[in-house]
Amino acid sequence: MSCRTTQSSGDSLHMLSRKQFLVRSGLAAGFMLIGTAMLKGQNQSPARSGRRNLFFAPEDIPEIRRRLSLPMFSEAWAKQLNADVSDDVRFLETDVDFNDQLRHLPRVCNILQRDAFIYVITGRADRGGNAKLALQRLLQFRKWDYFLEAGKDVIGLQRAPLATQSVVLAYEWIEELLPVEMRQEVMRQLPDKGIEPCYRSCWGMLHKEDVVGWSFDPDATLLEEPNRDLRRWPWILAGTNLHAVPLSALGLGAVFMLGRHPRGPEWWKVLKAGFDDIKGSFARDGSYAEGTSYCNYSALELVHFLHVQRRHTTEDWSDQINWKGLMDYFLMTRMPSAQHPEGHVNFGDGGHGYTSDLAFWIARRFEDPQAQYAGLLRPIREPMFAAVYFNPEIEPAKPAGSWFYRHYDIGWVVITTGFASGDFVTAIRSGGPANHEHADRNSVIMKCHEENLLVDNWHPPYDNLNPAWSLRTSPAHNTVLIDGQGHQYHDGTEGTNPSRAQAKVVREVTTEHYAIVTSDATPAYALVDQNIAAVNRTLLCVPGIKLLLVVDTMRTKIRPVIFKARWFVENEDKQGGIEFDGARFLFQRPKARLAGVCAAASGVRLTRDSFPVPAAHGVFPFLDVAAEAAGESCIITAMIALQQHEPVPPMELTATTDGWVLTASPQGRNISVGITLADDYPAFNVSLS
Repeated sequence: MSCRTTQSSGDSLHMLSRKQFLVRSGLAAGFMLIGTAMLKGQNQSPARSGRRNLFFAPEDIPEIRRRLSLPMFSEAWAKQLNADVSDDVRFLETDVDFNDQLRHLPRVCNILQRDAFIYVITGRADRGGNAKLALQRLLQFRKWDYFLEAGKDVIGLQRAPLATQSVVLAYEWIEELLPVEMRQEVMRQLPDKGIEPCYRSCWGMLHKEDVVGWSFDPDATLLEEPNRDLRRWPWILAGTNLHAVPLSALGLGAVFMLGRHPRGPEWWKVLKAGFDDIKGSFARDGSYAEGTSYCNYSALELVHFLHVQRRHTTEDWSDQINWKGLMDYFLMTRMPSAQHPEGHVNFGDGGHGYTSDLAFWIARRFEDPQAQYAGLLRPIREPMFAAVYFNPEIEPAKPAGSWFYRHYDIGWVVITTGFASGDFVTAIRSGGPANHEHADRNSVIMKCHEENLLVDNWHPPYDNLNPAWSLRTSPAHNTVLIDGQGHQYHDGTEGTNPSRAQAKVVREVTTEHYAIVTSDATPAYALVDQNIAAVNRTLLCVPGIKLLLVVDTMRTKIRPVIFKARWFVENEDKQGGIEFDGARFLFQRPKARLAGVCAAASGVRLTRDSFPVPAAHGVFPFLDVAAEAAGESCIITAMIALQQHEPVPPMELTATTDGWVLTASPQGRNISVGITLADDYPAFNVSLS
């Protein structure tokens, strides 16, 4: 469905000059009591339904404009100011499909937010006109989301929240351009199309047993209705980003409509209960089990609401989440490479980390120098929120240390020498189930010298009918296989929901020069094969010489099995190579190499292959290191990361009467590691000179 409309004849009504806008906006600060939230300054209804300085006040605009001129913002800001938006205008004028909430509605919302912000900061009439047109188009959508409750009532999960946020933020920025009829239409539609759908989804996640049933809207324009069973979604989504997103929009809408809608107290009641619920998705140390990308999505949406709440009410919930710990989680999981400059530890579907606006809000709110440092590390791609939150008076502080070890409450362990693309990073995925997870318990990834050397595939499809869905399973990860099988996972009919697989860190040792960590994934593998008695992976990492020693152990109850360790190299750009000779191997990348040697009690057999998905989905080469069939196996894999021009150093794994000895001489250093098995976990005797 396309559209073309003419301008309303009421466009000239109630127009205010920019000067009047700034003056009246500064005066419109009255709010009333909603639920238990007393608004700052007074508890009576505002004199008019006008601007409330929701996100920032007119007197803040000169300072925001000054920040946007700083070198850190100026390039991205100039791109937005000078962009050719003719395609966006053409889209708004003729091409909007008002049943396409999946693709067209977010594009309309993005134009609305972007151009309304540009207008209020610069006064550019053309961008204000674009924002007004985008708002008109948004109001023409009959529904703002494509999910229904009980087959009839719209629920907001992503699209209605985005539309609500866009209207709430942009309305006061362009209100002077809107005829009175359009303002009234906004006030009529916003509760029904935006706030109430967000309320319904949040209410459903709080009252799961009372939900009749969620479904896709059959009227919505979807490329293909996914093969999804939504019956458990109120349970599945309650602790995920898709709870945080509608919750934030409900909060923004509730504050925006204070004193203007009778449903306000009920909105606030569900908002408060929902926030108390969703804050538990963030671990005590600030880490987040859905991974970094989804953490940023959840956290940033909540931050937008918390920013507005703190500005306009006497309640402030921002200290109920460990935001400084969250920033530590983001910083220590940074994994930028030449192939993925925005990369983070990508267990599950995550991997693209935090944005500067989140870091700057944390730095401002908690006067956190480390968050300020983290924000300044990131390129500013979207200056709107970042420039509002940035406080230039906070001095950044880089964490001190030659290397860092983190065992987060979610079970992930990360070892890193720093935050640049040349630094060494390795991580092991222990812990429990999570939304957007893969079957990746005890999976290990590594980055060094600007290259991902041990890699998880990046963001396979959500659709379980897609042939590449199998990239989510254990055989597609740097983990172990038993008789060719990995650990338990689901079939995807409910989406990217959690499995039942568990792993747990059972031992940790850290010294000045190295770290040892053991993760037990027995419960995850026993869900598939009850013959499994133990499956453990132990890492010895020496960051100073870029060495990683992996000891995989397995024990069965009765039947012998074939035990394999599988390793993938980055090949997204078709430049990843694997070479091997006997028990030695070499992973090749344009800027780095990974040299390794393997051993097992009965010897090892190395084979090279590619993961079996159609080539259109990518080519994923891997190396298998297999032991002979046995009821008890141990595979040792020692690896050293090298720059491309560095020679492979001497490295040997030698059998002894009670185990093995690893000797290596990388970077002019000498290391000797005695390896013995004690019960299920190996013991190490490390000598480094």
